[in-house]
Amino acid sequence: MPNILWIDIETTGLGDNSAIIEIAAVPMIDGEIGEHFHSMIKPHDGASLDKTAFEVTNININDIWTYPEPRAVLNDFIKWIDKHEVIFHIGGHNVMFDRNKLFKFFCRYGEYGSFITRFNNTNIDTIRECRSFFKGKKNKPINFKLESVCQYFKTESRIHHRALGDVLSTIDIYKELEKLKEKEVTKEDKLSFVEKRQKYLDMKYIQMNPEGDIFITTEVTKDKGAMRFILNHLYEMYVDQ
Repeated sequence: MPNILWIDIETTGLGDNSAIIEIAAVPMIDGEIGEHFHSMIKPHDGASLDKTAFEVTNININDIWTYPEPRAVLNDFIKWIDKHEVIFHIGGHNVMFDRNKLFKFFCRYGEYGSFITRFNNTNIDTIRECRSFFKGKKNKPINFKLESVCQYFKTESRIHHRALGDVLSTIDIYKELEKLKEKEVTKEDKLSFVEKRQKYLDMKYIQMNPEGDIFITTEVTKDKGAMRFILNHLYEMYVDQ
């Protein structure tokens, strides 16, 4: 199981010069949730301010200048990360926005090396996980926004569009998705060889010629169960003679 640092940030807008004004992070190491990091952050000098962002978060724009200095928060954040003595995957809902903002935050204060030595290049994105898992299913969230997925799973009610509430909700979604995936694997294991073959043919994961030889389509890479079936089938055909 990957070591994941679940993060969520709130900013002064979506532009390149917007500033992080709130950050929350929760570690998941060997599947266990650790103590969170949370802080408000004073914007950097000259940061762009979009009033729409403050309407969404309900953060008072007049209060942001009283928040802790960004360099001090970054120092505390790095020290907090280092206590865990692991290199993290970064996890989140639509995680590339948060990752990119966090990377720029590190770089703004000369901490490029600190970022690349503490985080690897693999992200865990629950919005992508949702889109992949629910593809083709009738029973699914109305959309994959964080609030909608939380409503679908009936997870704990939290304050949305604030960093700590959103990061905890994202972890809830991740756990619920893992449960559903496990159920599908269990259900898949109960299918016979013929049922699996027909299922994957219907889903256009595989093609088969009259001799029974299987050909893999690119779609199969999205389904671990299908991949296991095909690899096992090929093994039986060509190796286990």
